[in-house]
Amino acid sequence: MEASYSSQQESEENVNSPPIKDIGIRKFYQLIGEHLPESVGDTLTQETGDGPGKPVFGTLQAFIDVLENSLRDKELEIYQRGDCGRICRRRTTLFRPDVAIFQRNYPLSQYEDKAFWGSIEMAIKYHSAKKTREQRLEQAADYVAYLLNARPDLISALGLLVEPDSLDFFFCNVTGIYKLSLSNKAEYMPLLSAVLRYLNGRQKKNLDPTLVRVQGSSLFDISFPNASTSLGVTKGQATTYPACVLHYSHKPFRCRASIFIYKPATDVAAIRVIKDQYIKKNRRWDEKQILAKIHANGPYPAVVRMCFADEIMQARCGDHVRVRICLQDYGTDFLSLKTPRDMIYALYDLLEVTRSLYLDRKILHRDISPWNIMIRSSEHTERIETCSTASPVFIRHLLDPQEPKHKSSIFLIDFGYGQDLDSPSPCDEQVGTPIFIARAVQAGEPLRPNPIMYFPGLPPLSEDARAIYELNYPHRVKLFNGAFTPRFGPCNNPVPPFQHKLAHDGESGIWTAVWWSIQASPKNREEKPIPMQYWDALMPRYDGPRTGLPDYDGRNSILHAFADAKQSILHPGYSDLVDLFQDIATTILPDYHWAADFTRQRPDFVHEILQRIILNFAVEKKDALFMDYKKTHKNRKADCRMNRYHVSTDESDCRRSSSINSSVPSRGHKRKLDETSLDAVDAMSIVGESVKNRCGRDDDPSEDAHRYVSISIQRFTILILL
Repeated sequence: MEASYSSQQESEENVNSPPIKDIGIRKFYQLIGEHLPESVGDTLTQETGDGPGKPVFGTLQAFIDVLENSLRDKELEIYQRGDCGRICRRRTTLFRPDVAIFQRNYPLSQYEDKAFWGSIEMAIKYHSAKKTREQRLEQAADYVAYLLNARPDLISALGLLVEPDSLDFFFCNVTGIYKLSLSNKAEYMPLLSAVLRYLNGRQKKNLDPTLVRVQGSSLFDISFPNASTSLGVTKGQATTYPACVLHYSHKPFRCRASIFIYKPATDVAAIRVIKDQYIKKNRRWDEKQILAKIHANGPYPAVVRMCFADEIMQARCGDHVRVRICLQDYGTDFLSLKTPRDMIYALYDLLEVTRSLYLDRKILHRDISPWNIMIRSSEHTERIETCSTASPVFIRHLLDPQEPKHKSSIFLIDFGYGQDLDSPSPCDEQVGTPIFIARAVQAGEPLRPNPIMYFPGLPPLSEDARAIYELNYPHRVKLFNGAFTPRFGPCNNPVPPFQHKLAHDGESGIWTAVWWSIQASPKNREEKPIPMQYWDALMPRYDGPRTGLPDYDGRNSILHAFADAKQSILHPGYSDLVDLFQDIATTILPDYHWAADFTRQRPDFVHEILQRIILNFAVEKKDALFMDYKKTHKNRKADCRMNRYHVSTDESDCRRSSSINSSVPSRGHKRKLDETSLDAVDAMSIVGESVKNRCGRDDDPSEDAHRYVSISIQRFTILILL
């Protein structure tokens, strides 16, 4: 029997545990609520090697015998690898602990061929001569971190590395991983007994009483003991959601986010998504406040709605407190869209809602990515209630006036990095998800100006599109009237301190659409690999560990390829989309910080161009056959025959977000919180090494600038001739 972690949860290869901190024996006893025995001194941390010593645990069976003797008359049982199979997650071989301890009331085996990490109380690594001491410690540390991921009801978790002549005890919580290494039998045997007593009963103090495992399953009952409404002003009675599925689990450090789905069998409208995470005790809970502001005057279209919010004081962990939010909307992520029409409509609506949030509510999202743009099912879209006075007018109404103005199939989630521009907090953090983060945000400053820069004008709308636009956006038509002539630059605008802008959220939306399009392959069509130079250009590159923001950005070559109308970048069945991305690429290549005129300095100018481009395309191609070609569920892969670099296969690297304060040189990072997605994502290939010489691209800045101007002037000439 194979034991597994829920397929939606984070891959164990990417737990990325922080540095292990050594602690003393007295501190470890305190962490598990035990007193240091008088016979044991206050031993400082001792590192043990592979040197000679009396092998107390010379074999795994010798250690099992000690455990079995200690666990008599206790509610704990032992699982040993080989008893009924392996403890692992599909597609991997890294997480197969040699020994696991579990409770009889929560059996390890829930199905005939599977068991679950969520049933385990402690995972144990036994000595392996094929691994170095450091490798064994790292694997044992990863086990305890992974266990904490799989057990959101635990405030902290314990782990163990068994060496022939020593024991290494691990303690893990949201603040990090702590280790105590003991080679003295008189010290480690009493502590082992204390750990087993802790697991057998005293660990109840280490459990979140508002998050309870359902016996005989991998489900959780979740309660809001002091739930406040979405406005955050009234208190309600305790609200409980039974039998919730742990859908996604962020790595267990820092914010330690977990996403649960409550899905009653009989009422689709009653589905709820519950998000848990930790924040510093005195830190402002921005997501709750931002959602409350957005929906203050009634439900705001295309933004996730909040039912309850609560601070779970019963699950405090040092200076961190658990916060819980219950969300009303659910769906699948942007990558689940099936056709080019769906993708184009979703992209337009994304630009519309981010623009409206900025203008109406003074809110920036700052972390737009495929996993923060949710897609409602068509059935639920029809039933959604919207605010009749809200300003967003979405594309389905533009194309069909019979559709409600505020009806959209998308909604935004995860405002954890959102910014309320009315708050005194500066908007100077570099945050976003690699691949999708705007280039200027990743750089922390305006994009480097070229000697000659081309700033496109507003594209003229077709006759049909113009009538639609003037009817629904008369204020925009008046505001941007006269901005149709392209301009050249750059001007000598001073470089201010970094600020996240609305245009940055728009660019992130474009990279999201590019990501969908470059991987999409129509059903029943021949497979065509992605040319490696384009795939490589999209991938984030790091000088060192893959944490924080990438060190290099090659995505300009993707924009140049689209501006050059390179057909090979997309599957031939979707080559008509190249025309759309050609205009989009020309629009977002320059940084409008360097534009001289006031109109191009307006915060929503880039959105205005992009929405006009998309509307023109949607009207022109409304009846085109390719618009409804459904994509296959299998993504296109990079053409590895062209790749001489190492390629790994884990999408979770692409889902990492980074938060960096531009005034502080240190780097931090967080993973994406897939709040309301009901589907797991497939693995994909990503380049794992830095590449100095980009495939198919010359990095000489002057030549790149001349090439850009040449492309832009050619396109401008064509527009004039037409």
